[in-house]
Amino acid sequence: MRPFRFPNSLLLAVSTLLVAGCSTPQVALPEIGPRFKPANIYRAVQKLPPDFRRVAILPLTTHGEDLTDSAHLDQVQRILEEELRKTRRFETLSINRTELSRWIGRRQVSASEPLPADFLARIRTNLVADGVVFVRVHSLRVYPPVSIGLDARLVTTSTGQTLWSADETFDAGDADVARAARDYFRAHHTGPSELGDPQADLRSPARFTRYAAQAVAETLPAR
Repeated sequence: MRPFRFPNSLLLAVSTLLVAGCSTPQVALPEIGPRFKPANIYRAVQKLPPDFRRVAILPLTTHGEDLTDSAHLDQVQRILEEELRKTRRFETLSINRTELSRWIGRRQVSASEPLPADFLARIRTNLVADGVVFVRVHSLRVYPPVSIGLDARLVTTSTGQTLWSADETFDAGDADVARAARDYFRAHHTGPSELGDPQADLRSPARFTRYAAQAVAETLPAR
């Protein structure tokens, strides 16, 4: 009796299934579809006042102790400052935590809590600043799908009026957000990853944060 042999076609099908089972194919992001645009925006004015020229950027605050010691927060701060500067809406200068502590005995200040009585006056006098930007990171995920939540506010140092605020969460797992981010990456040529892996930028916390920061900064009142 001759030994039984599997047909070659069956062996090929089984091996194909085994290979497929060992790796998860990456689902392509469709090009066609809506693009996310920040919508939770407040503007007291459509154009900044002509004499509103110099703005101080405060150190980031966070929501929850889990973000306080994140090694990525310094990078987020730097990216936000760069993207605000690129808008050319105003001249920017940074206040570090040491300076803040020396002035008011605290290393961070949030716009959602009562401010020291003379805080804005000190910024106006010491830095000759017309406004101050508060930014709170209320969520941050540095593993795929990358996500960041930003709550930003622009306040005048003369009256404490809020001229602009934005509160949005950018999640690379959302197809609308991912498409908008990919458009940004292509337009700004963030790296060579687009050719080898179209979704590599979406997995990079730094690159995705830059997209989110730019998207928020562009909603500022016009100059």
